[in-house]
Amino acid sequence: MDTIIQSLWDSGALGGIFTALITFLGQLSALNSQKFSTVLEALQKQQTADSAVHDAAIARTKDDGGTWLRRAMYFTAVFALLVCPFIFAWTTIPVAVETVEQSGGWLWGLIPEKETFAVSYVNGFYLADVWKELMANLISAYIGAGITRKAFKLGK
Repeated sequence: MDTIIQSLWDSGALGGIFTALITFLGQLSALNSQKFSTVLEALQKQQTADSAVHDAAIARTKDDGGTWLRRAMYFTAVFALLVCPFIFAWTTIPVAVETVEQSGGWLWGLIPEKETFAVSYVNGFYLADVWKELMANLISAYIGAGITRKAFKLGK
């Protein structure tokens, strides 16, 4: 084996093999680097395009009707929750309130659940939990939309 390596070394063939191997690895590295640069350029172009689309999407225009609808919903909920209780508090108009009692429903549905509905009449104004939740959701949506709009304007 030593004589074969020595004869290859003396003839210069071993150096040629190593040179060819190193050149091949260098070409692979250059090709990989070129592909990496191409991918980075494509990502940069895509990021620029995404930024342009985002800027166009958040561009503010005149009110398109959605703002007035949100305001109408907000003020209607405020009227129902703040004004109506005072109006109905001094009247004798009865308000029908539906109640639901649930019972049963044990053992993961083996014993079925039973619901009993009843209607009671209350003098005054009944403020249901659903209305309170609606008011809280409308306020948070209204304020949140304004905060988001300002954040996008400040970000530009």
